[in-house]
Amino acid sequence: MPTSSVPGESRFSTWLKEKNFGKQAIGAFKTGLAAVLCVWLGNLLGLEHSYWAAVSAIVVMAYDTTLTFASCWDRIIGTAIGAFLGWATCYVWHGHYLLYGLSVALCLFVCSALAFDKAGRLAAVALSIIVLVKIDGGPAQAAIARFLEVGLGIVVALAVTLLVFPPRSAKLQVNAAT
Repeated sequence: MPTSSVPGESRFSTWLKEKNFGKQAIGAFKTGLAAVLCVWLGNLLGLEHSYWAAVSAIVVMAYDTTLTFASCWDRIIGTAIGAFLGWATCYVWHGHYLLYGLSVALCLFVCSALAFDKAGRLAAVALSIIVLVKIDGGPAQAAIARFLEVGLGIVVALAVTLLVFPPRSAKLQVNAAT
């Protein structure tokens, strides 16, 4: 039967520490906050589909700041490539499923060729939304709107990551600068 290493410490508190629930709770809170801020700001800015900003923030937020930054970079690159290829696909697609499949494959290939392997799936998702979801205003407006929505989600995710319960190293840098 395992015992706690500190006298008087309960198994429950030992288990909580082992699972690092404090850090996980902060990460969950920050992600929820980022999602709410995205929807609120998106609506304030007049974005028709501000929920995509919230989805983007949720996707890129991680418990580790380095992972969040890497996810943000992959998301913005993938969305830019997917939005452009989705816009171009709309002009030639005309409901041909084979062409859609080739466009998805092209997203993956382009991202891989540019050494953005992790962004490929995100590019294919952006392309799919632009090609398959009919948005008033046409493909160019859909591509721009998609990029702006994702961009808002990324900016909010980065701001929340750095400003709300900032990582210890960020606190030290801020204190050292003042």
